[in-house]
Amino acid sequence: MPRLLVARLEPGTALRAQRVARALLERGEGEAVLLLAPLSAPALLLGRHQRAASAIRLPGARSGSLPLVRRAGGGRALLVGPGALAVLAAAPPGASLHPGPFGADKVMNRYVRGLLGGLRSAGARAAAWLGRDFVSSDSRRVAVVSQEGSARGATALEAVVALSADLALPPELDGSPAHGDPRAAGPPPGTLSALAGRAVSAEEVAAALEAGFAAASGLEPAPWPGAIPEAAPLPAEEEEEGLARSGPVEIAIGFAEALARSRDGRFEEARLRGDFIAPAFAVEALERSLAGCRAELAEVGPRVDAAFRAPGAFLHGVRELRSLAEALLRAGRGG
Repeated sequence: MPRLLVARLEPGTALRAQRVARALLERGEGEAVLLLAPLSAPALLLGRHQRAASAIRLPGARSGSLPLVRRAGGGRALLVGPGALAVLAAAPPGASLHPGPFGADKVMNRYVRGLLGGLRSAGARAAAWLGRDFVSSDSRRVAVVSQEGSARGATALEAVVALSADLALPPELDGSPAHGDPRAAGPPPGTLSALAGRAVSAEEVAAALEAGFAAASGLEPAPWPGAIPEAAPLPAEEEEEGLARSGPVEIAIGFAEALARSRDGRFEEARLRGDFIAPAFAVEALERSLAGCRAELAEVGPRVDAAFRAPGAFLHGVRELRSLAEALLRAGRGG
């Protein structure tokens, strides 16, 4: 019977959990895997595409000695620590965590079912995913979800579950402006323990999630064999000298922005950043395609369309691709 390999980490740092997640995502072959990593120390988790200086008030983070860690999937910044559980459910090219054919844009819809099953049995009885970047129960946000994948066909759901401490970014650390839509942030933060009416342990929730993903996938759970791999972490901050900035552009789940270096009306370098959820390969392909492109909608728009409609690509949290093109144009024209 096909297996679901379960990699369980001892309580540790968010950095180590992300190093393991990246290693599991980069496998070129093998069986589907479920990573369960309780966190033991505070950290600020950045979404894959966020610009650190926009998402976080960096002086406050540094004064509090909070490490910045970039996670594998897109989405918004979180404050994590003891009382949070990092989760990755991933399948290499040629494998899947859910039966039946479906496109990359449906991966979150399918893979989140294992997470929902586990959370419901662990105390969030009304756990539901409504197509956004979180799971809620009883009008409380109890988990944050994201997606990642590769051009070769790897697929993954990434999640952070609030066990006994919510994942909200404190206002004094939040670098984002107020959003025009008060619903953009979703429901108020909550915890699994509060919903269950008792202390819920990481071990209990990990066992519930293992059972939930096994039931949803039809795969037989088995321990990860041997040493659990680790990869180099993603850099949390980037060098930005000489780049013009678009400023924030509202999207459904937060903000997007662009940075660019241009000459004579043409892009020399472009970066697309923000709270959206998209595979890194698609964003990087878009950025490469803009080199030499004129900063005009007629040239930028088709490149944006092509990047997020390529095989294996997806885009969550953005209602209109034009908003991303407009951010790139602002930066390309000098901000």
